[in-house]
Parts: sequence; C-alpha cells; structure tokens
Amino acid sequence: MPNYTSIVPVRRENLQAPVYRQICKLILQGDVQPGQSLTVASLAKALDVSPMPVRDALSRLTHAGVLTTVSGRTLGVPRLSMEELEELYQVRLEIESVALEWAVARRTDAFEANLREILVDLVDAERRGDNKAFIAGNHRFHETIYQQSGSEILLGIIQALWLRVSPYFHLLDAQGHLQLSNECHEAVIDAIAHGDAAAARRALVEDIERAHVTLVKMK
Repeated sequence: MPNYTSIVPVRRENLQAPVYRQICKLILQGDVQPGQSLTVASLAKALDVSPMPVRDALSRLTHAGVLTTVSGRTLGVPRLSMEELEELYQVRLEIESVALEWAVARRTDAFEANLREILVDLVDAERRGDNKAFIAGNHRFHETIYQQSGSEILLGIIQALWLRVSPYFHLLDAQGHLQLSNECHEAVIDAIAHGDAAAARRALVEDIERAHVTLVKMK
C-alpha cells in the first residue's frame, strides 16, 4: 500500500478538481510504484472526502492511461513495457525541450533564483540519500521551468507524460544517478542565466537520457 503522507485533506465544496490534483501529486512525487493499488476507500480517508470525487478522479486517470486494473477490480499504476518506456522517452525529449526553450526566452531573475533554491534542496536530498525528497524536488524543478514557458497546452502534455513515467523514478537512486542528475540541473540553470537555449536543451536532454538509461537497466 502506498504512503499517503504527501497529500492533505481537501475542502468539501467543488471537490473534483482538488481531489484530482492531490492524486496526481501522489503519483508525480513517486508515492505510488508500478503495480501498487489505489483504493477508493483509502484515498477518501486520506483526503477526508466522500468516495464519489475519488472515483471520478480515478476514472479520469484510467481513461488517460495513467491507471489500469492491476488485480481484480483494483486500480493501480500499470507496469510499462520497454517499448512504452522508449516511446515516453522520445516524446519527452521533444516536448520538454520546446517548453525549456520557451522558458529561456521568458527568463527572469526571480525564475533563475527559484531554480537555484530548488537545486539546493535537490543537492541536500542527494547527499542524504533521500530518494523520495529528490523525486519531489526533481518534479518541482522541471515543473518550474515548464511553467515559465507560459504555455498551458505544453504543461498539460508534459503532466500527462510525467504521470506515466514518475512511478518509475524510485529506481533512480541506483548507480549514482542523483548526483549526475544534479550536474545536469546546474548546467540547465547556468545556460538559462546566459540566455543560451541550445546549451540548456543539451543539458536537459542529457538529464532525460541518463534517467532513461538507468530506468531501462533497473526495470
């Protein structure tokens, strides 16, 4: 059973959207691993809501291919095939690179400072060997960049991709990946600071490639 400590109870009015966001957060931060089940009852209890908005959120995620039936009628994160991992990798390279380039064009001092603050947390998580904190910080780092692109369309596509691949990120503490990833993160920030979209893209592509290689080895 996954750990629900990263989500918080939500208010009872207009529940569908916040419940959906909280469950997405659970998946994006690596709290649910492939093959683990998500039950309506346990989620409703953690969120302090009735079962109905939870069912609606799980149905929405199932239709999007993020969740599937893992045992009987129980929903959970599907185990991706090597072909699916490869396809996600290729699509991420293209879509996330575009979002990064747009973010570089719209860079601000506050944006750069925010990324450097997140990197401090990521380095701390790496040194402590806290993979869960690293996964959460890594998502925050990338999300901050893609939000700076100013494109809700790109953000929606990227979130859909991350909802599919994030459950595998618990494997990335292997083979010194966290340190390598932070090296890429620092290179991305430095390139953004210089307005060098091409260098930023190279660093991002290297980050995604390294993660993909590790996932393929550890899957």
